Amino acid sequence: MKLKVGLIMFIILGLSFTLFQVFIKDNPTMISKKEAEAIATNLYGGKVLKAKANQENSNYQVSLENEKGIYHLNVDSKTKKISNVRLVERKETLITIEEAKKNMEKELNGQVNQIKQVNKEGQSFVEATVVKNGKNYRVEYDLKEKAIVSNKEIKSPLETSPSISEQKAKEIALQQMNGQVTNVSIVTGKNGENYKVTVDDHPKGAHVYVQANTGEVSSISSYSKEKPKPPIEVENDSDDDNDNDFDEDDQSDDSDDSDD
Repeated sequence: MKLKVGLIMFIILGLSFTLFQVFIKDNPTMISKKEAEAIATNLYGGKVLKAKANQENSNYQVSLENEKGIYHLNVDSKTKKISNVRLVERKETLITIEEAKKNMEKELNGQVNQIKQVNKEGQSFVEATVVKNGKNYRVEYDLKEKAIVSNKEIKSPLETSPSISEQKAKEIALQQMNGQVTNVSIVTGKNGENYKVTVDDHPKGAHVYVQANTGEVSSISSYSKEKPKPPIEVENDSDDDNDNDFDEDDQSDDSDDSDD
């Protein structure tokens, strides 16, 4: 009897051990939601936006965001493997300010002195001051398109203001022609700004153009104040005959009157 009881207990323990091994093998320990989130961020970086368990297949559905965009993926709660990874929203790829600086210097063959990032209508740009061949340029660079969208020369105060005074321009003009200065104005020509000095020496005069930055005489335009003589009118012969005829008739009439 005791032998039978012992044999039965042995069989029960053996079956229990076998069932326990089978259960452990087929049903490993399920990970928690926090562990699933950690697995996802360790592999893809960024931060988890949302995570929830899927009761049908024992997976965790995780949404995370990193520098490339927003991803949806599954984390197996048993094997800890990631599957079904999808990029559902891609972020705009913007280059850094340092990269934009290098691109501008290479393209313009100049040196960037000042640079800052600005946002216009939801788009990112950088504005920079670039020095090239001794001149300053204001450059606008699109960080998304990686291209220069605006490039304008900056006129310095020394370039926009005349280097010589108006009085000096008058003196230079009078060295070219004697007379009296009657008018001075500033005009822009191919060589930049010029003083247009009008010198009057009756009955003639001249416009003397003096470069505002260098004081050199660009050109002299003379003019005459004499009134042009009226053109000589040439009468037709038929008209002359008619006029003569008209005069003769007048004379005959006069002679008849004298006889009376």
